Amino acid sequence: MPHPRLSASTMAAYGGPTVALSFLLFFVLFYFLKFATDVLLLPPATVGALFAVAKLWDAASNPLVGNWSDGARSSWGRRRPFLLAALPLLALTFALLWRPPASMGPHMTTLWVGVGLFGFFTAFAMYAIPHAALGAELSTDSHERTRLFGVKQISFTLGMLVAFAAIQQVMNAADPRAAAAWLALPAVLVAVIVLAITPLVIPDAARRRTHEQSLLQGLRHVWHDDAARMLLVVWFVENLGVGAVGTMAPYIAQYVLERPDIVGVLPASYVLAGVLAIPVWVSVSRRFGTRDTWMASMLLAAVSFAGMTFVDANRLPLVFVLLALAGSAMGCGSVLSSSLMADIIDRDEQRSGHRREGTYYAAMLFALKIGGSLATAGSGFLLGAVDFVPNVEQTDRSLAGMRFLFGGMPAAGYLVGAFLFRKFPLGRRLAVAPEPAPTPAA
Repeated sequence: MPHPRLSASTMAAYGGPTVALSFLLFFVLFYFLKFATDVLLLPPATVGALFAVAKLWDAASNPLVGNWSDGARSSWGRRRPFLLAALPLLALTFALLWRPPASMGPHMTTLWVGVGLFGFFTAFAMYAIPHAALGAELSTDSHERTRLFGVKQISFTLGMLVAFAAIQQVMNAADPRAAAAWLALPAVLVAVIVLAITPLVIPDAARRRTHEQSLLQGLRHVWHDDAARMLLVVWFVENLGVGAVGTMAPYIAQYVLERPDIVGVLPASYVLAGVLAIPVWVSVSRRFGTRDTWMASMLLAAVSFAGMTFVDANRLPLVFVLLALAGSAMGCGSVLSSSLMADIIDRDEQRSGHRREGTYYAAMLFALKIGGSLATAGSGFLLGAVDFVPNVEQTDRSLAGMRFLFGGMPAAGYLVGAFLFRKFPLGRRLAVAPEPAPTPAA
């Protein structure tokens, strides 16, 4: 039987507001390490460790939020209460991160930063996981969900672009500390208003049975699913490789390319290519299958990031080309991974009769964030190990370390991910059955 298409208004109300969530996340991920080392003058290893602890807590809290939202019962449904409760915490912690009092000493500033990162990533998990679970509930058709997650990823990617534009403004300001403090409050207020659209407009589609079980039982159930386990391992490996790219982008612009003025323009090729490529990948996946389409994008990303290890101030056009290719591959993986996880949830429902969207997507975000947190922490430690000194000309050793984090490590992650994913059991192209011959008239 044909499945009803999701309306444009539903797709916009679900996917569109993630531009605000993306802006908040990537402004922190892509700039806060540099802000903390170059503006707050905290040691890179210290900030890397704070990021690691905060994101490890974020990853550990994901299954708690997912399991809790799966079993929640309220007149507002399962997901809406979490989406709304996350908004004030997002606003408070994001604003505080960029406004530590100048009178604070280094130890109190470190504590302030740690508390801010801890609270911000907690609020992010409270919104992101129920939001992903809600998307899997809005349709029972695999391709419709791919379209839905495509809209979400386009919006999410545009938020990344807005974040880089804001980073550009702050970095080019005469007083980056004052510029960040001035930007943070109005930006986060607009963001939470936009994010409120989804829970206020989209109905909570908890129409199918959920299985109430403990957190450990839920995680064990996910891990014992062969397709889910493979998807989680691949997702972890990829994000371990690519997790430091955004964090290193300001360093690459300033120290490798010697063009700090393009720190916002440079990633535009990455982000815009990702946005423009998503409809193409969605169409290709319908013809060739989600599994093979995603594998092809992994190989494209590996080649593109490998080329980043050779960039310097004299090869700026090459940087733009490579970033565009890598960005298009990023758009594919972000969409198809979510769509494949929804397919896994459907298969689990066929086997068990229960839905566990929150637990499955929490496990997926757990893998993403563990990989990302290890990469972010590693970038801080590696910068210290290669003798990075802020705001001065870097040594060849320091520049090589930056190139490795920006290009070599992501290339390795995508190659390993493609190798592991080649035996994924779902998402293959299905043969189309021939039309039945017409019955002769009586």
